[in-house]
Amino acid sequence: MRITLMAALLLGASQVAAQPYAYLPNSNSNNVSVVDDATQAVVATIPVGSQPWGVSVSPDSSLVYIGNRGGSVSAIDTSTNTVVATIGVVGDAIGVTFSPDGSVAYVVDFSGNVVRAIDTATHSVVNSVAVGSNPYGLVTTPDGSKLYVSNYSGNSITVIDTGTFTVTGSIPAGSGPLQLAMSPDGTRLVVANGFNEELLIVDTATDTVTGTVGFSWRASGVAISNDGTMAVVTSDSFTSLVIVDLVTLTVDSTIAMGTQTWGVDFTPDGSQFYVSMVNSDAVRIFDTATLAVSNTVAVGSTPFAHGNFFATGAASIAQGVQLDANPAAPVVYAQEIIASPGSPVTLLNPAGDLNLSANLGYSFSIGEVRYARFECDNGLRFAAGSAATYDGSGSAGLGAINGLGGSAMHFSITANDNNVTASDRLVITGDRQITGTNGVNCTYSLYDFPSQAAAGGAAGRVYTVSGPYIRFAPSYALEVDAEGNPIANVESTDPAYSEFTNAAPTFDVLLGRIGAFSYGEVQDVTGAVQPLTPAGPAITLAGLMHADTALVFAGDFSAAADVFFSPLADCSVNIQSADDFSDLEAVFTIGSNDALAHHLCFEAGGVPMLASEYTVMLDAVSATPALYAVADRGPLDLGEITRNGTELQAPLAQIPAGWLSRMVLTNTGSKDREYEIVVMGETGNTISTDNLAGTVKAGSTLVVELDDVLTGFTGLPRATLNVTVAAPNRTIQGLYQIVNPDSGSISNHVMVRPGTN
Repeated sequence: MRITLMAALLLGASQVAAQPYAYLPNSNSNNVSVVDDATQAVVATIPVGSQPWGVSVSPDSSLVYIGNRGGSVSAIDTSTNTVVATIGVVGDAIGVTFSPDGSVAYVVDFSGNVVRAIDTATHSVVNSVAVGSNPYGLVTTPDGSKLYVSNYSGNSITVIDTGTFTVTGSIPAGSGPLQLAMSPDGTRLVVANGFNEELLIVDTATDTVTGTVGFSWRASGVAISNDGTMAVVTSDSFTSLVIVDLVTLTVDSTIAMGTQTWGVDFTPDGSQFYVSMVNSDAVRIFDTATLAVSNTVAVGSTPFAHGNFFATGAASIAQGVQLDANPAAPVVYAQEIIASPGSPVTLLNPAGDLNLSANLGYSFSIGEVRYARFECDNGLRFAAGSAATYDGSGSAGLGAINGLGGSAMHFSITANDNNVTASDRLVITGDRQITGTNGVNCTYSLYDFPSQAAAGGAAGRVYTVSGPYIRFAPSYALEVDAEGNPIANVESTDPAYSEFTNAAPTFDVLLGRIGAFSYGEVQDVTGAVQPLTPAGPAITLAGLMHADTALVFAGDFSAAADVFFSPLADCSVNIQSADDFSDLEAVFTIGSNDALAHHLCFEAGGVPMLASEYTVMLDAVSATPALYAVADRGPLDLGEITRNGTELQAPLAQIPAGWLSRMVLTNTGSKDREYEIVVMGETGNTISTDNLAGTVKAGSTLVVELDDVLTGFTGLPRATLNVTVAAPNRTIQGLYQIVNPDSGSISNHVMVRPGTN
């Protein structure tokens, strides 16, 4: 990829194939600055973990590993300049380096006194070995057989056999060894010996110290030139660089810096070296031959940049959303973002996800000029600072952009050679503004004349392509994984329905699983892509939900001793009990936490459980209502409690003198069913009873004479009868009947089902 000098002046940095890129971790801003060595400008800023410090680029430049003192390693794909994996480690991940074949990365744990091996194919820790106290720097031999580790407080260098990943030796290293460097031929290890204020030279064949170079300040970092003759030494206690002649083992010169320095690395061709200026938030670039300063580039806050940080040609400008892609792949943002024409929201573009690109669609002749137009609908605006870049095999000059701040931008394209072809691309970088959350579509068109590009439309248009650019989607979801149906048992230990049947999934008569559900970020619940925040990273529940956000389960919980969440279907583990529950609902305050693959469990409380249906709903409360509008989810059907028997009631059964009083039970099913009668009398009325249980034969009717049941009263001869039958409701019917044998008059009353009248 080539770009004319004029285009570079007009548009800023444009990445060039086969050029090196410096990846500089910034400890206090928790990101990595990517500097294009061709333009010596920052072309990307990549968010990483907490306190990034160490850095190493894989031998093929496809990966960059960043050691974060907060306890992780961030893996960056240089083709997209995005973090593709975050590898959790214990303690301070300061130093990191790759094996020569790139299959393994080694990272020190400064506080844990170990070195860990990471499989770069899976980005996972596969081995570890104990070393000295406070390991800091590390480097392999060119053949990858040995790994050397400096132990800052242990005052030694640990030697590790990488084949067996075991310690094979220890080299005394004065006081406070820090960064290590290996000579290109692998014969000498150079150690920046901090408190001894010197360089140590170690013979890698014998693992013994064969020389020293002393000076009067603390050495923190070191890098060796490509020809192996020169070392550049940085210092965190002295404001100058030291240049050491590795042939004579003498100090060649010092270079005033005016600030602490730390990380240092040579460009792949060896013509320059970069030095991180920790307290100045910058990197200074030197010409290797003359030791002259060629540039100083501002980066992030506190760039320690400990390690090798140059990638060659792997980084390229992110194509972002390609209007000509098939299938289309628009970038997805959180639907909850609040934006309006009066209060637009800026979408930042740190990793290039928002870059907008299209193929030129037209092959140019030398000197030919055409005019490009990018326009988008639904109120999208190209923020100030947006730029256009030509990405192709030829040389093209791009004119100044017109229309920034609006929804359409246009500029000229001039071909400087015959290699500007239809398959080359234009990329629009920079931030965007949205004025709503309707999906945005964009169009690229190429025109003959500038007035046509300014106006848009079909006149003079030689090529056009359109596609989706931005979509908005919900950031969180609530789903029911499985509906439950615990059954209240009519044959429970007194009273009926106070226990569940002993059945799957709990196999516990006191526990019923109402249902299973999942609530959380949409990527975890549905597998969809997690939408982005305006700042660029994926949105999280922590950024959306206030501490008062709750899951509300509607249904009758009046008979419960407890209502709780369990990660297991058998409800054997309680991870959260309801804040409160009643005959209407159970409420769980969940805040910004998720509830993935949770089961709602009902613990029986020793009283009859009513049949009830249950639903789940999210009662969402926004953590930042000025930025995000959150909406409830549900209610969704979660399950139900049913009863395995029939309950019938004669509200006022009487035995008047001269009348026959009876109860008639009908069983239309194919099984004999047992019944039980409970008698409830008025306060103060003692009732004598008998014959309270029996059987209703299959396909038959049973007449129960109530004077055989209600055998005596101290008060009026009347009572309420509650009958439970161990049978489904649909097969049992009940009738209460009073008959006057003298007159033949009959009074029939259908027995009611409690809770239905």
